[in-house]
Amino acid sequence: MQQNNKKEINYWPYAIVGMILTVVILGIWTIKVAVNNPVQLDNSYMMKYQDVDENINEIMAKQKLFDLKYQIDLSSNKLKIGKNKVVVNLISKDSNIINNPEITVVVTRPTTTQYDIHLNNFEFNGKSYISEEFELKNGGRWNIEVRVKIGEDIGYKTYKLFVK
Repeated sequence: MQQNNKKEINYWPYAIVGMILTVVILGIWTIKVAVNNPVQLDNSYMMKYQDVDENINEIMAKQKLFDLKYQIDLSSNKLKIGKNKVVVNLISKDSNIINNPEITVVVTRPTTTQYDIHLNNFEFNGKSYISEEFELKNGGRWNIEVRVKIGEDIGYKTYKLFVK
């Protein structure tokens, strides 16, 4: 009869320690990634998220009233890398002349506020409101977010486009 002089090694403790170390390393990696990529503030409706959340019903009701009277058309905008202007066409559904609208435009990337361009100065050319000139240095996905106030009516429009 042969005797087995080899001691059997139990690998379970090594596997458990290895798994615990893997979880700790992945936790540290997750925290490092989160710190390097901070959360961006949402700027929908050109307000802080908390204000939008608190007043969304009022915002939507004002938008419906605005849409009954006016239309915002941004479809003529084709942005490119370099110098650009934003054209805002305001159309009154009852054919009245729109006097002194307050137009605010933010040209922004969808995922960050780092490259936001705020436009407030517009010239009326008899048909459209044309912004001051601004420069885009990066291509990719961009949004044109517009807020128009005419008297007590407030309307919002977002136009998504790709810049080459």
